[in-house]
Amino acid sequence: MTREDFGERVTALENRLYHIARGYLKSEPNCLDAVSEAIVKAWQKRSALRDERLFETWLVRILIRECINIRRGQKRVVPMETPPEDAMERPADHAELRDALDSLPEDQRVAVVLHYLEGYSVAEIASLLHTFRGTVSSRLHYARLALRDLLKEDQP
Repeated sequence: MTREDFGERVTALENRLYHIARGYLKSEPNCLDAVSEAIVKAWQKRSALRDERLFETWLVRILIRECINIRRGQKRVVPMETPPEDAMERPADHAELRDALDSLPEDQRVAVVLHYLEGYSVAEIASLLHTFRGTVSSRLHYARLALRDLLKEDQP
């Protein structure tokens, strides 16, 4: 794969990669770091990609591993209670939804982001996360129930 081909494919996936990272990580700087690191690692390991048709899946897996590594590092750090930089720029509805998503367990949040925001099928998510389709369906079901309850609480 040439540098140009790689660059074009990554550019086409940038927004999707960011949204996936956002499903794992809450802070924008960490999301951007994860995406950048995943792209660098993918470039360095591009010879390991056997089938170029699987580029997107391969890159998303690298990104997920990078997000997990960043989260592991965060567990040793005491979180600061400051709002995200973009909190003032978001509409109230988006802020409520983001807060509700952030309150979900990580496995449910990732399933929701991949399925509803990024458009992956249940089978594709199962493949990406190395789990069963039934597990992904269950995570989506319980996430929908939790989101419904969380968002109902905010209604007058």
